[in-house]
Amino acid sequence: MEHPHEGPPVENGLLRYLPYMLGGLLVLFAGGLYVRTLAPSVMPGDYAEFQFSAAILGVPHPTGYPLYILLGKLFTLLPFGDVAYRVNFSSAAYMAVAVGLLYAIAVRLLRLAGMSRLWWCAVVGAALFAVAPTVWSMSLVARSYALNALLVGSVVFCLVSWRNTGRTGWFYASCTFIGLSMVHHGTTYLLLPAYGVYLLLTEVERRRRGDRRPWLRRMLGVVAFGLGFSPMLFLVYRFVFGSPYYWGNPTTWKDFFSLITGGPFQNQVMGFGTDLETQLGRVGFGISELSGQYTPVGIVLGLVGLVALCRLRWAEAGLLTLMLLGNFLFAMNYSLVGYLYFIPTYLIWGVFMSFGAGWLLYVLVYSGRRRQPAVLVRVTSAAVALVLVAGVTGLIGTRFQSLDLSGQTQVRDQILAMLNAAAPNASLYLDWEELSAIRFYRLVYGMRTDLALHSGDPEGWPKNVYCDVTGGTPTYVGKFAGAVPAGVTNDFELEPAPIGWYIASIMNPARYEVPPCGMCATCR
Repeated sequence: MEHPHEGPPVENGLLRYLPYMLGGLLVLFAGGLYVRTLAPSVMPGDYAEFQFSAAILGVPHPTGYPLYILLGKLFTLLPFGDVAYRVNFSSAAYMAVAVGLLYAIAVRLLRLAGMSRLWWCAVVGAALFAVAPTVWSMSLVARSYALNALLVGSVVFCLVSWRNTGRTGWFYASCTFIGLSMVHHGTTYLLLPAYGVYLLLTEVERRRRGDRRPWLRRMLGVVAFGLGFSPMLFLVYRFVFGSPYYWGNPTTWKDFFSLITGGPFQNQVMGFGTDLETQLGRVGFGISELSGQYTPVGIVLGLVGLVALCRLRWAEAGLLTLMLLGNFLFAMNYSLVGYLYFIPTYLIWGVFMSFGAGWLLYVLVYSGRRRQPAVLVRVTSAAVALVLVAGVTGLIGTRFQSLDLSGQTQVRDQILAMLNAAAPNASLYLDWEELSAIRFYRLVYGMRTDLALHSGDPEGWPKNVYCDVTGGTPTYVGKFAGAVPAGVTNDFELEPAPIGWYIASIMNPARYEVPPCGMCATCR
């Protein structure tokens, strides 16, 4: 494959700023779409935990997510929406910028490959990434995946810029963003081999060119990498001096390190088995997820881009391919909502699609011995742009209704109804999903601190409910994993209440009386 070369682009006046303006419009498009469909308030489970943890500077479930919490606290200071909405908004902002970074990476690669006039093809992958269902959905709620995409994109852009400009600022930025991404999300550890190989290659190239004072730069790079890890000090501070909320309530340094290394969830890694048949099935699952984001046409376009990038910019192709493999292998084998962890793969595939679109268009209108007429170039480019706009518009139309969370107020309304209806000093037995939402109003707004909140194993609820009721404590129960625990429905009379039921009376008190053997019947 001959290296494309169509000459430097003509950039006069405002035209030189056109790539930046288009990138800005792309970020605004993605951000506007996400804000239009953003969840308006508190959401259940992990969403609520991230929302109230950001507001009170607490520590959520493993791995603690200190960078997310510190940045989220800044978003809670915004002057619009309730606190939960502001934290949701942070995800929209992160992912919109990640879309812009994907575009910037593709623009840089197209220019480095000699296709400067086709820089605008970078919009293809970026726009399709922006409206990919999983990407879109994780831009609407308080979760860690949007910030992870932003950090991964930042690392790639800085690494590529460092190798191809030689400006040390990009090197230091790369080191800092690598550290920040590792602190934020443990899955990025699997991207380190790709980063290491690319940095090593760059060092070899610079040594051949007579790099001056490399050891000083490398030492400062280590400092920059350590700076990226600085948010971890927040978790240490909260562990030593206390926190209004610290997941798992660690009491020893062993507990602390278990939390920051994801200890309770480590058994989810390779959770489907390692035999060949299982792994082939998981590869099929991953490919189907990728196809679901970009359609089979996007798969083909990305493969074209990968092949072209390997021939024209092999070092960058190696970086992105190794990154994709590291993320893909983890996500396809993680047994707890593993499909959400594919987002870095989708980002990288978006770069491949942009490069593939640029290369195909180059072959069509620029390659060959005779340059095509300018009018043909313009018509072909306009046709590609129209097809892209129509395709993205169609995808938005087909996916909008299923992804739109702007009217999702059910959780907020039900939780507030429960808080308003609950008797003073009542006990509430709830699933983690509802419990987290109640904690949000309790920790952020100070509502109903008199209530005793219980979760845990629902098999233990009946005995505790019996003790509460006989002790004169108003008691409420909710569904656990979508159903009412059988012991509660069998032994107690229930009256409807918001997000659950009120315990009106005990129907089988004999089951809870102490028998002659001295053991409670429920423990036998």
